[in-house]
Amino acid sequence: MIIEQQAKELSSDVTEVATKIEILCPNCSRDVDEAELTAKRCNDCGADLSTPEQNVAVAVTSVPVIGITW
Repeated sequence: MIIEQQAKELSSDVTEVATKIEILCPNCSRDVDEAELTAKRCNDCGADLSTPEQNVAVAVTSVPVIGITW
């Protein structure tokens, strides 16, 4: 299962970054779906999914500092 959240601006100086979370079977590293998570059992290898593996990606962009130097 892949859960993606797009970046959003919360205020003029606060931005919530974009994230992507991939939930995998800890035994066979296969991408699991919501039904498997609910059943807490991998359909491919039968492993317990009570503590699945997660890969988290965070998209970070730079924000230029606005200022005047003399």
